[in-house]
Amino acid sequence: MNTRKMIIWASVPLLIIALVIGGRATVHYNLQRARKSWAIAAVRQLAAITLTNMEIRTELDQIKHPTPDLDFGWAHEHVILMTNGEYLVYAWWHGANSGFVDHLFLARGTAGKWYFSTYHFCNQMAGILGDEPAGSIAEFAKRYSVREFDGKSEDCLEHTWPPKG
Repeated sequence: MNTRKMIIWASVPLLIIALVIGGRATVHYNLQRARKSWAIAAVRQLAAITLTNMEIRTELDQIKHPTPDLDFGWAHEHVILMTNGEYLVYAWWHGANSGFVDHLFLARGTAGKWYFSTYHFCNQMAGILGDEPAGSIAEFAKRYSVREFDGKSEDCLEHTWPPKG
């Protein structure tokens, strides 16, 4: 076999590898960009929600007063209620369970503080519904790798869970 053919045959696997890596990087970049766009919109939406919002008041009432037909536990579609009365109004982005793109939980607490986590809460907080309710936002934060942020910066896009060794 001549040298030219050998070079061509040797370069084909390298080209395939480069295409796979490039394709994966492009998909990752696009998903991260979509996640960032979602976070910006979610922060705006959460900033506009107050306790006077009828949907939030209804969810808090339904959590506090469960019925046999309607029991949300301590987490509803937009609200998580702690046993001390504190609550989080939240939104979530379901990332890849493979860790390719992190999940993202954004929340605004009773005192107006902002929180984020990459913990896998799953859709509508299914990942915590079997757990005992947290006593406070601080306990919730410790239990589920939740961190505070300023509600403006991109700090909320950082990885919190699982902890990197």
